[in-house]
Amino acid sequence: MRSLWELARLNTAQRKELQVNPVRKMMIGAYAPCEPAVMDGIFSFLDSEKKYPLKTIHKIMDRFASMTINTTVMTYEEVVDFVKGIPDDFKIAKGPCACRLHTAEDLGPDAIDIEAGELDFCQQSPLNVDIQIATCAEKFGSLDTYEYITKDELLRLEKECHNMGLVPNVYMMFGGDAGICHCSSATCVPFIANRAIKGKSSVIKRGQYLASTDSKQCDGTGYCAKVCHFGARSFVPENGVGKLHVNKALCYGCGLCAVVCPQNAITMVSRF
Repeated sequence: MRSLWELARLNTAQRKELQVNPVRKMMIGAYAPCEPAVMDGIFSFLDSEKKYPLKTIHKIMDRFASMTINTTVMTYEEVVDFVKGIPDDFKIAKGPCACRLHTAEDLGPDAIDIEAGELDFCQQSPLNVDIQIATCAEKFGSLDTYEYITKDELLRLEKECHNMGLVPNVYMMFGGDAGICHCSSATCVPFIANRAIKGKSSVIKRGQYLASTDSKQCDGTGYCAKVCHFGARSFVPENGVGKLHVNKALCYGCGLCAVVCPQNAITMVSRF
């Protein structure tokens, strides 16, 4: 399947061509009204994993899903560039996140407030943060729960979501532009699923950047570990002092750790 980076390099005509496949339109049209129920079923399955050894089945489901859809994690700067690059005649629709419809009430706060310095989950993220693009926007936009928005409105939403510490990830369905998710590890079903199989999801793709830490500048505040939705960072006691431990394999490149580091000890470097 084409990667997001390959998609972004296509010209407008090529990206439009990917949208006109009649089978793609039919599949998206059939899926759109069913998405909340699908996510509810997946979450129920994940909940059952706490009682039964079903991880093998979950891995099979993940591989099957990756045949038609994948989503790539981005930094805030990258998603802003992506939004600005959406072809002008592609519709954009905003509506309720199917995950939060079924998890927010049970799982509690899932967002932070970077500007206020609140880095623990302290608030609920907005429900209407699901973004659909092009053919997906046309199909989802026909639902009563969605509305069409402009690029400028989307950019304002991206800024709001970034301040709440939500992870932007752009997804493709059947190889073309599909939408943008704004995820939290506290309530996002695919993120919860990815954690259940220890970061081995085939659906969620790592971004093109990796967080690199200058240990000499790190002062051990632990802010970066607080905002990491992937469990890539932790502080391990060593001689009575917390020492930063980084699992690079679990870094998806969202850049939140670099944003909140008070010592500017973290930079985003190319993964490749």
